[in-house]
Amino acid sequence: MDALNYQKVLALIWDKTDEAAKILFIIVGSFILLRLVRTLADRLVKFVHHDGSEGISERELRARTLAGIFKGVANIAIVIVAGLTIMGTLGISIAPLIATAGVAGLAISFGAQNLIRDVISGFFILLENQFKVGDVIRAAGVAGQVEDVNLRVTVLRDMDGAAHFIPNGEIKVVSNLAKEWSRAVVNIGVAYKEDLDRVMQVLNEVGEQLSKDARFGPNILELPQVLGVESFDESQITVRILVKTRILKQWEVARELRKRVKAAFQEAGIEIPFTERVIYSESSPAEKKPGRPYKT
Repeated sequence: MDALNYQKVLALIWDKTDEAAKILFIIVGSFILLRLVRTLADRLVKFVHHDGSEGISERELRARTLAGIFKGVANIAIVIVAGLTIMGTLGISIAPLIATAGVAGLAISFGAQNLIRDVISGFFILLENQFKVGDVIRAAGVAGQVEDVNLRVTVLRDMDGAAHFIPNGEIKVVSNLAKEWSRAVVNIGVAYKEDLDRVMQVLNEVGEQLSKDARFGPNILELPQVLGVESFDESQITVRILVKTRILKQWEVARELRKRVKAAFQEAGIEIPFTERVIYSESSPAEKKPGRPYKT
């Protein structure tokens, strides 16, 4: 009897040792997979190395973002699969858990449709590199600089300093003002009496000088284009100038261009029209002279 009990104990120990070995193998294998995922993601970033420009290139920023998402999703998947495998090894039936998880997932999916939509939209925004942190965009009726973008929301900071949290599923159309290059659009008004050929000549000279400037020239990618007459307005003729600039430099270049145009027009005697307002008022009946309206 004692020998039989001893054999049962040995068998039990052997079974538990076998289970422990399997569990240890699963844990070690999972750890190796986690390290492998991290290594592959890091190598992806190193493979997409910057192209020699100062700072981190746009491709490398995109690779880092996608690598981070890949590591996060893969780590969750590995941990879940390892946990279920260990439960099966311990003799715990995972079929009810899977069935319960399926029912719970179905219920959650109905209640979290917007969340799922946001995550899917965020994934494609990152995958297609529609915009990144630092870009200035217009989306969902809001314009501002991107401060953060993840799978669920995009954070924009507008000119007033307000932070806008936009669910990615609400972004139907996005306009990126900092995609590879930018453009300054400057409209200049001149009086109807001015010689337009002379106006064009002065504007071309100003644009050429600005493109050769030590401070502003490096931000200008192409010589400014004077397109010509844009419109005939109530009190002026509007002439349009286009300047192709480095990303997010269009506003700085446009301000300097307007400043130089003002100085050049003043030197050349070209009139920039402005609205004049004449106010007429009548004095009190006691002070008003008969037959003569009072005017100021």
